[in-house]
Amino acid sequence: MPLSPLEKCILNSLAYFHIFNFPLTSWEVYKYLWQPTESYNFIQIIEALENLYTNKILGYNEGFYFFKSKENLIQLRKEKYIWAQNKFKKSLWLINLLSKTIFIKAIFVCNNLAYQNANTESDIDLAIVCIKNRIWTVRFLTTLYMKILRKRPTPKTHKDRICLSFYLSEDNLNLQDYAYVNDIHFIYWQSQFLPIYQEKDYASKFFNSNSWAKKFIPNIIASQPNSRWQINKKNSLKKYREKILSNNFGNWLEFILKKFQFKILPKHLLKQKDESNTNVMINDRILKFHDKDNRLEILNKWQRLCEKTKDLDVI
Repeated sequence: MPLSPLEKCILNSLAYFHIFNFPLTSWEVYKYLWQPTESYNFIQIIEALENLYTNKILGYNEGFYFFKSKENLIQLRKEKYIWAQNKFKKSLWLINLLSKTIFIKAIFVCNNLAYQNANTESDIDLAIVCIKNRIWTVRFLTTLYMKILRKRPTPKTHKDRICLSFYLSEDNLNLQDYAYVNDIHFIYWQSQFLPIYQEKDYASKFFNSNSWAKKFIPNIIASQPNSRWQINKKNSLKKYREKILSNNFGNWLEFILKKFQFKILPKHLLKQKDESNTNVMINDRILKFHDKDNRLEILNKWQRLCEKTKDLDVI
């Protein structure tokens, strides 16, 4: 059976989420549709999905579409949703504490938890946006808080710990330069940042700065958490402390904290920052400590799956 261009796009999109054992609803297929050749509406997506199911190319059950041999993933997705909700409950007070840190303007949940696809043993990955020229101050304070509370991941324990591996300066919200060619994992990853805390609509600033991703996923919609997972409290004391440290003394403190952290950063991170990739980035505008970045591995897996779908050899 020859596939239409839309059906090929759908299979390519499902192939990416298949890697993470994540079946999709029809609305999610529409939202995550990868590089469609033209603009398709939601009705066209539903019709194409029904055709793929009728022709036994895709499986369907309980509102989810999946590669036909993976029906067991529906129950797994439901279980992971419950695990994710529990992680939100456990972590909200910690994110609330972090939100009181001076110079933080937004805190996003990212990675699997942003999709509510978390494993029971996984940590809680955060992306933090901070004021220009204060990224090292923010990292020092946030890391210190989690260290004191024993909430940082360790080689032995990751479960429900707070992973602080990604910081952005407010003048560096566009992530396009850090993506590889056809970097499908990075594009989906940054498009699913879940804003838990923000000031002055910083979440919208972030998503607007990364509108380049719509070239690949034109139907994507900025994520919004349930209101019970949002932190909206105003903190006048935080504003006062920021005002005190927005002068030359604050500049001096930023310099000292940067120098101190460079001394104690793991050697393998310092080595990787000079390599010709964007896995580890360490400078005054971005701190990205993804030393085990598997984007290229995921890209290769996805491309192999897409090749299989061309022959309808979907496993």
